[in-house]
Amino acid sequence: MPTRRLANTNATRSRALQIAKDMKDAVPPPIIIPFTVNTISRLDLFYPLYKGKIEAAEAALQAQIAIAAQIKTAKLQAEYLILDFYDALQRAIRRGVFNASVRTLYGLAANDATLPTLNSEADISFWGNKATVGEAARIAAGGAPITFPAIAEVNTAVNAFKNLNIQQANAKLAYDAAQEAIAAQNPEADKLILKMWNEIEAAFDEGNKPSMRRKAREWGVIYVPTPGETPSPEDYSIIGTVTDSATGNPLQDVVVLLNGTPGAELTGADGKYFIPVQTPGTYDITFYKGTYQPKDVEGVVVAAGAIATVNAVLDPAGPTGTVAGNVKQGGMNVAAKITINGIPGDVTTDGMGNFTFNDVPEGPQTVRAELTANPAMFQLQNITVIANSTNNLQFNF
Repeated sequence: MPTRRLANTNATRSRALQIAKDMKDAVPPPIIIPFTVNTISRLDLFYPLYKGKIEAAEAALQAQIAIAAQIKTAKLQAEYLILDFYDALQRAIRRGVFNASVRTLYGLAANDATLPTLNSEADISFWGNKATVGEAARIAAGGAPITFPAIAEVNTAVNAFKNLNIQQANAKLAYDAAQEAIAAQNPEADKLILKMWNEIEAAFDEGNKPSMRRKAREWGVIYVPTPGETPSPEDYSIIGTVTDSATGNPLQDVVVLLNGTPGAELTGADGKYFIPVQTPGTYDITFYKGTYQPKDVEGVVVAAGAIATVNAVLDPAGPTGTVAGNVKQGGMNVAAKITINGIPGDVTTDGMGNFTFNDVPEGPQTVRAELTANPAMFQLQNITVIANSTNNLQFNF
């Protein structure tokens, strides 16, 4: 008999809470809400808090990624200017403009005609400082300044690189703090999810276990076969395993979407997924995980009382970026659904009208903002996503 698989990652906890909250808010009377009054109150209070901490961690991570991209450019600029400066120094010595002994002012041996080796942040800081001190000492002794590049240009580039490294360190601290804030809430999340799932099963258990599981799944409960158990067609219509094309390893937390059906399934640590019983027919399946290319499998036939096995191999997506922004209507922040053409799923704006769409493959993309209160009102923006950077958009209705 299939057993429940309780949430064990931040993503699965967030998904379990979101499904329960969305279902509870959406069902009209007299459809049953399988929660006690106390559980509903706990869910209404806790889920926004937990969601906010998840979003804060995602924002902190994206800030860290964005700074990392800037550091890459700043590092190259600092390296180029330091090396160009020392090259100008060495050429001036070769031409006899400067005496070879001035090399010692710049951290070099008097007979060393090579350029510094710059492999790390420490190297850039060290040689940038040596260039500054040496140039000041030589000019103070009556020498003419080196130009192309001037020491001021070197200092600007080195300081920019240093400042970005400080920002990255702070961003990492912010992300670590955000992760710790989530971890502090996870015990409460786990207790609430367990309580909800117990109440869900109790509310729908009338002796027919497959029927109970089908109803419970709609409220976010996840069931998987027990180890060694052969999946039953009373519980599942489609099963499979998702692996990485480069390593062959199973992929966890792959989103598995079945066209025309609500919700989504996630793969477990073993890469396996289980789609509950569906109406017989032909379906298309999309497999999606942020840092991988989406994969579509079309024409999956679901027959009554049978299980279809659909395995998927995902290719790494290569470089990705982030799309973030804000949606306003009449100058006021507004709720909206954000989708990107070709990427499964969507994101919704928060209470300030802001949104973030992570792990978007680089290249041309079309972003759609659709007002929650009036889906007929939407806007499109065509953008080009650059790896490890953020596109900031503004939608005004």
